[in-house]
Amino acid sequence: MRTDNVATRKKVVILCIDKDADIWVANKNTPIIGYNNVLKLAVDFALLRPEDSDSNALFSALNIYQKLKMEGYDVEIAVIAGDPVDDLKAGLRIKQEVLKVKEITKANAAIMVSDGKDDEVIVPVIYSILPIESIKRVVVEQARGVEETYILIGRYLRKIFEEPRFSKIFLGVPGIIILLSSILTAFGLLDKAILVALGIIGLTMIFRGFSLDRKFEEWWESSPVIFASAVISLLSITLGFVYTSISLEGYEGISAIGRGVYVMTPFIIFSVISLLGGKAIVKIIRRDIKIWHEAVGFVFIVFLYQILNIVSNIIMEAAKYPEVDVTSIILKSNLFIWLGLAIGVTGLLTGIFTLIEKSVREDILRRRAILSLQLRAKLKKLKAKVKRT
Repeated sequence: MRTDNVATRKKVVILCIDKDADIWVANKNTPIIGYNNVLKLAVDFALLRPEDSDSNALFSALNIYQKLKMEGYDVEIAVIAGDPVDDLKAGLRIKQEVLKVKEITKANAAIMVSDGKDDEVIVPVIYSILPIESIKRVVVEQARGVEETYILIGRYLRKIFEEPRFSKIFLGVPGIIILLSSILTAFGLLDKAILVALGIIGLTMIFRGFSLDRKFEEWWESSPVIFASAVISLLSITLGFVYTSISLEGYEGISAIGRGVYVMTPFIIFSVISLLGGKAIVKIIRRDIKIWHEAVGFVFIVFLYQILNIVSNIIMEAAKYPEVDVTSIILKSNLFIWLGLAIGVTGLLTGIFTLIEKSVREDILRRRAILSLQLRAKLKKLKAKVKRT
């Protein structure tokens, strides 16, 4: 750590960071400021969770405080917590608590102490408020014996059962797979269970990979209508996937692809309609002029339905008559005609609505300018009257 003379003249606060808010089991009133308060928290938390790495971080922060105090530093200590579930809320809460600590302690520098997890997320948040003089990562040494390994496994298993962010993945998803597998088995469709299980695992990986769960939460907070439409859309795709997998009995190879596209098309169309409908409702409520985007989308859906049906017929025809040239099948199917109509109609509507929107916006701006001039004229008249009186 830095021990130069400049540092000793600064008011330094030692920030013990608990991003996932484990210390709330002992005290939820964070930030906790002052040596005695932090010492009491460290003891209480260690008694409740002696195996938790945050206990070591707390006592390490207290140890640093004592050393710097003895060396003549103007130092204070504080404990701040994030959120046990949501990383976004954790960052926001940490920022609020650092601001509060800075206001109370009047510190102009910080020493960060943590158990080493997610430092790359926390550091920029704190650095935006206080210069960070040093970072102390508390790493707990673990023996590598079999007994200690079992203890660590037990701890992680307990986290899976007790902490929602882990239980949703390690218990919720397998639970859904087991439930659907048992239902399919009851209907004599055990051979489809593996396909359904892989589909669920794939969807879960997509959700976590693209943080769709957080986006759904943001949608719910911003607009319950959009959230509901997104859920309905997702259910439609999921049901379509399950129903399509069941309907492919007896189909193989290219014919199975064609059959899959044909069966899945209504579910895809309904899913898109649900999303567009939700956005349209929100825009109607907000009186948003860009409602025409959804109107053009609904027109395009009509063409999309026909195009997907034609594609499925082309694939099935190619599978049924392998000796026939695929190009001739495509030309007979009118696929290019429907594609041209889809592009032409949607492009034409987009151009028309864009011009209308531009005209309406210009009219609104013109009215605002006239209203502004009228208000200024009235203000000048009022000022003139005030001067006369």
